[in-house]
Amino acid sequence: MLSAPDSAAAGPEPARPDVLEVHDGSISLRPALIGRPVLKVWALTVVLASLAVVIYAQAVRTIVPLATPIDLPWPVVALLFGVGELLDVQVHFRRETHAFSLSEFPVVIGLFFLGPSTYLLALLVGSGVALAIASRGNHPVKLAFNLADVALNGTIALAIFHALVEVTGPPGPPAWIAAGVATLTTSVVAAVAIAGAISLSGGAPQFQKLPDMIQFGGLVALANTSLALLAVSILWIHPEAIWLLIVPVATLYVAYRAYVSEREKHERLELLYESSRILQNSPELDSALVALLDHARDMFRAELAEILLYPRDENGDALRTRSTHEGGPEIMTPVALSAGDPVRQRISHDSSAFLHVPRRGWRQGSREIRQAMTSPLMGERGLIGEMTVANRMTQGTSFLRDDLRLLEMVASQAAAALENGQLEQSLTELSRLKEQLRHQAYHDSLTGLPNRALFTEQVEARLAHAAGGSPLTPVVLFLDLDDFKIVNDTLGHAAGDRLLVAVAERVASCIRAGDLAARLGGDEFAILLEDRPDLERAIGVANRVIDALQAPFHLADKEVVVGGSIGIAVPKDGDERAHDLLRKADMAMYTAKSEGKRRLAVFDPSVHASIVARHELSAELAGSIARAELAVHYQPVVDLATLQLTGVEALVRWNHPVHGLVPPDDFVRLAEENGTILELGRWVVVEACDQVMQWKRAGILREPFALCLNLSPIQLQEPTFVEDMEGILLRTGFDPTKLVVEMTETAMFRDSQATIARLEELRARGMRIAVDDFGTGYSSLGYLRRFPVDILKIARDFVVPAASQPEEWAFAHAIVALGRTLGLTIIAEGIEEAGQLDRLRELGCQLGQGYLLGRPVPADDLEALLRQSAAAADAVEAAERLKPIRVDWPQMPEAIELAQTHG
Repeated sequence: MLSAPDSAAAGPEPARPDVLEVHDGSISLRPALIGRPVLKVWALTVVLASLAVVIYAQAVRTIVPLATPIDLPWPVVALLFGVGELLDVQVHFRRETHAFSLSEFPVVIGLFFLGPSTYLLALLVGSGVALAIASRGNHPVKLAFNLADVALNGTIALAIFHALVEVTGPPGPPAWIAAGVATLTTSVVAAVAIAGAISLSGGAPQFQKLPDMIQFGGLVALANTSLALLAVSILWIHPEAIWLLIVPVATLYVAYRAYVSEREKHERLELLYESSRILQNSPELDSALVALLDHARDMFRAELAEILLYPRDENGDALRTRSTHEGGPEIMTPVALSAGDPVRQRISHDSSAFLHVPRRGWRQGSREIRQAMTSPLMGERGLIGEMTVANRMTQGTSFLRDDLRLLEMVASQAAAALENGQLEQSLTELSRLKEQLRHQAYHDSLTGLPNRALFTEQVEARLAHAAGGSPLTPVVLFLDLDDFKIVNDTLGHAAGDRLLVAVAERVASCIRAGDLAARLGGDEFAILLEDRPDLERAIGVANRVIDALQAPFHLADKEVVVGGSIGIAVPKDGDERAHDLLRKADMAMYTAKSEGKRRLAVFDPSVHASIVARHELSAELAGSIARAELAVHYQPVVDLATLQLTGVEALVRWNHPVHGLVPPDDFVRLAEENGTILELGRWVVVEACDQVMQWKRAGILREPFALCLNLSPIQLQEPTFVEDMEGILLRTGFDPTKLVVEMTETAMFRDSQATIARLEELRARGMRIAVDDFGTGYSSLGYLRRFPVDILKIARDFVVPAASQPEEWAFAHAIVALGRTLGLTIIAEGIEEAGQLDRLRELGCQLGQGYLLGRPVPADDLEALLRQSAAAADAVEAAERLKPIRVDWPQMPEAIELAQTHG
């Protein structure tokens, strides 16, 4: 009989619980905790036993025993069954183990000379005792499964044999054929049951190997059945001659073993030749070592094989190349060897291979070793390393002396290949590659500057040095380019990369040899230097960098000017780490940006809390729309000549649940930084258009009436912005000619070509364009000529107090005159005094807004005022007379009586 392949060799995971293995034609189980795999095997065992019982009850129980010339005692057959289970000849082939046995002898003899029940009794007793002996220390499911398998095969053999033939005299060819069919069938059934048990237990699936298992087992079964039939014929005719079979059976058993021995010797020679061929034909040392180790694992049926090359100096690391049956190879990994490494010490004193069981964690990166054999790698110039093969994959087997001798030969070949020019050359190449990889790991591929990882390491080293009593302290400068995104968006990422390279060169030119400049990522750079507590040198370096960035960069035949904001941070105590210092410098950089950009700021602990609060506010802003915390307030825009309401400006407000009403200046910039400005701006447009349309449908608006909306430059950069605006107006029914889109000068003129194109698209759809805060940015007649502008809004800085000198009103006067000349509408902002209103009327300013004329109020408050105004106007028209009308916008500081003539 032939057992199925050993499941340990088939590749079950060692860490997985309850893995079944096949050995000597039966199942064994690795000791482990009971889990789901074992429960599945128990279920299979119950199925097999149940089938055996059913077959016995339906087909076997009623079988009449054969009339035989001798009465063979069943204990004798039981003894034969036990001996057949215990004696086998194992054949190892790579990762599989097959076992030859003579168990068909008692099967065939029992079929002829025992009754069905007696046959099963002998089978279960003999096999059960043998299996119990072989299964000591294993899980109970091993014995249960094997007994169920034996019982099922016994009942199948009985049913087939007696169904095919009726023996009435000496057995002839029909009886021989029936016996052969019975043993072949049971061989197939056993192979299927074993493959199913291995797969269910968590081992590697065996059904792909099933045809080979059946073919090999069938050949052995036929050979053994032929000898068993010869024994039956002798017992039937001349029982006393049965002893003559002892010699041929013993000879056959010895021949089996001799065949196996010669086969293994031949296989070892082939494997040794293959090792030599691998080392000679592989052009690269690393690939040759991996191929050799893979081959060694197959050769020794092992889980692990590795070569360790010892360092050439005492302070160096060893280099390990490893192959395992699970996962990829490990190639030339540095390994630190301790001074008392036990394997290296033994190899240094004894140059022969040896077996050992290392303790857990005996070496850096070592795995759990059940048994290992190690051979030194000896070259002509001495010991260069070691080769280790560990953990036999075949269950119940271990490495032997023949394995040690074979390993020594393989190690000798490997040492010769390593020393014959390949080792020195490969190690030199490896060192070069390691340095190249280290440089790549610690430097930015674009600029060539050190990256964040190397910069952080150097900061840690400088902090440790400063803690040792150095009079100098490490200082970190955090540089972020101003408006770098505009370059990427307008000129493309390739131009942005060229700009970063040029910036890196200018930054590096501003530092000394002992300083370190790095690119942290994106448009962020950092400088590490040492300075005294007054930071005189650090501030000087920061100013040089800022000045160096002021000069134009030439990109794609264009001159680009970008600034830089720098934050400076120094450690305040000995517990600070590199990331703390970088974080402080980063916060100081944001302080510099908030103060106007293109400047430096030193980290101030008092500012830290406000920065943290700002970041928290930014995070909360993202969900403010969903939480219904935002609201739109409306500020009246009034005709200064008639004081009639001509429109409103929609202004967003944030009702924070903790901080109350948050001013727009505090959160609009946050929205632009974190990207929520797009959602926020869209919500304001929809909300304001819907509200104005509600007032119009209620009949409380008097024409002309315009809605003014503030626009962020980020919104204008969206490719679908114009289409989105057009869609909102269509859905709400809002007339595009009544919509005024406002942008500040700085935002409008930032990306002039793209902005002009987008604004012209808006005007083509009927919307009007207003320049907000005119006069505070890039005011230029050239810009006004190029840009599609309809309205200029005088900044509140130029609407000075009424009592101011005439020359202080010169800017407002000039803007009004400019607007009149260009045919533009002028709106004055920040009107808070009656004298300012009078002065603007004298200048000829058409429209205005401010606290005097009306504060920004919620929609409900403005609606109440609109209804009052509409009712008053209706009453005036009905009386057809003139009457002073009181203009009293909500939250006015005082009521203003203004005479107005209608008609």
